Amino acid sequence: MRILSLLTPAFIAVSLLIVAWDVFLASQIAQLRKVPRAFRTLTALVGLLVAPGLVIAVASGSLMTARTILLVTWIWPAVLVLFALQAGYATGRGLVAPLIGVPIAIYDLLLASAGLVRYAGSLGLDAPPVLLALTAAQASTLGLVTGAAALASPFAIQIPILAPAYPARWRASGGLRASLALLAGVSTALTLFEIPPSVRAVASYDRYGRELLQEHPEGDFTVGLRVFPDLDGPPPSIALRSDLALADTTGVSAILVVVNPAGARATALDSLARSLEQTRRDSTLLIVALGYDGDAGERLRHSRPAYFASRLADVRRVAQRLRPDVLLPADEPYGRGARALGTLPPEQWIDYLTRAAVAARRVDRRIRIGVAASAYGARDSTLYAWAAAAGSPIDVVGFTVFPSFRGGFALESRTRAADRWMRALPRPAKPHWVFAAGGYPAVHGERSQEDAIWGALAWATSRPTLSGLVVADAADYDAVTGLRAPGGRVRPAGWAVLRATRGLREAAAATAATAATASEQ
Repeated sequence: MRILSLLTPAFIAVSLLIVAWDVFLASQIAQLRKVPRAFRTLTALVGLLVAPGLVIAVASGSLMTARTILLVTWIWPAVLVLFALQAGYATGRGLVAPLIGVPIAIYDLLLASAGLVRYAGSLGLDAPPVLLALTAAQASTLGLVTGAAALASPFAIQIPILAPAYPARWRASGGLRASLALLAGVSTALTLFEIPPSVRAVASYDRYGRELLQEHPEGDFTVGLRVFPDLDGPPPSIALRSDLALADTTGVSAILVVVNPAGARATALDSLARSLEQTRRDSTLLIVALGYDGDAGERLRHSRPAYFASRLADVRRVAQRLRPDVLLPADEPYGRGARALGTLPPEQWIDYLTRAAVAARRVDRRIRIGVAASAYGARDSTLYAWAAAAGSPIDVVGFTVFPSFRGGFALESRTRAADRWMRALPRPAKPHWVFAAGGYPAVHGERSQEDAIWGALAWATSRPTLSGLVVADAADYDAVTGLRAPGGRVRPAGWAVLRATRGLREAAAATAATAATASEQ
């Protein structure tokens, strides 16, 4: 975690340096008279488009911004193709030394290929597994410096490199060229190395699509949906309309909202309560998780007691204003929490969760307090064992079930760990939930997202300890994990959720009808 916290800013700095290099070099090559005019025009074009294309690529990954640029999302993959053509031409015609040109050309070609696969996926065209393995391998390479964010963050983008078409004038510029060529070569080698395991990762989802959901004739299993971006204020109007409509379409019976401390203010919470009023009238279960602000780690380091005292005040306001059915005072302590605050000892979380449960119950004793395991390591195991014990103040214990760079293999390892933990519980066990389940459509393909969610549902419905599952997310916001793509299209996973809720309801209705008939006779 500490290494990643250092590497990620370095990755951002290097990316900005490459963009500046591309723009500067394009302006220099465009003025050369010794190279063909078509090449000068091509180079000038990529230098002109790289910065706006990058902005479009980032903005197209979120429902909040993508609809305003929907008609120009093709620009970034087009820019990647132009970079590959420029580097290939410069290398093939001997305008750049082979030691510099060859690694840059191959690097740009890989980026262009992966970009085209991603763009096809954004249009709803799932590529063959062999091509999806390229985007998965690229994400695995990025994951070495950005961590799990490479699977879903719209900011996890590799920048193409322009091939120089004239000799270096200064020793420093020659060193920079060599460094960029080395970076391109290393990145290319790592990506190619990751392709075989990425092929297996993409293929690993197939078996989940063939699994069957376990019927719950008593209607005692709930399917929910995580809606809205993590809230720092009132829910955005476009998210409000889109997500609640999708919740209605998919037939879910619960919604989960993540409220950051910045959004846990009276006016923002009152606005959220009004927005959800109609949904709650329809007997929809409301789950609220308290998230983390961007400066949470800094505030914690400044004063740990003050930080947790502030969170307890947020818990009280959330309980008073929203009256949720289930309240998670800490969203994934060893998942999202560790990324925001660093890895805290279980004793710290136990103390905070105990005090948060007391604070919430003073407001409303009907509120159930929950916590979710997400990392499945030793600390998560300790926290889970405490939360699931009969004497703890936690009412609902849960899990986060997502794949990883390993695809469905990671999904299987996490559900197996959850099974081991649940088997060790005394009986009767506390209610359990899967508080987040999903997939990564941009990296492993939309079909893999559908299979991952269906597999999680099949696993959860077959475990009597589990009472419900929340699908994450309704749409793409800070992460490309949504049932709704940024352009507004519902991905196949959304219709899979509809099939699941419809099947569970029909099974429960059939049982109720049979029981009614039997009682009449």
